[in-house]
Amino acid sequence: MPERTERDWDDDTEYHAALARAERLTRFSMKTMSGVTVLIILAVLSPLLLMALFILILLGMNF
Repeated sequence: MPERTERDWDDDTEYHAALARAERLTRFSMKTMSGVTVLIILAVLSPLLLMALFILILLGMNF
């Protein structure tokens, strides 16, 4: 095991690297969750919009 020196206690390089990795992972996770949310909203709203359009066409309300 390497010997520790006084300067090792002040070395925050590993901490800053871990913090940067965590921030990147958080940004990636937020983008992923946003994308999935948009896809779910589209999957729910698309059939509803198509049904509304079909009903309007059946009622003869051309626009």
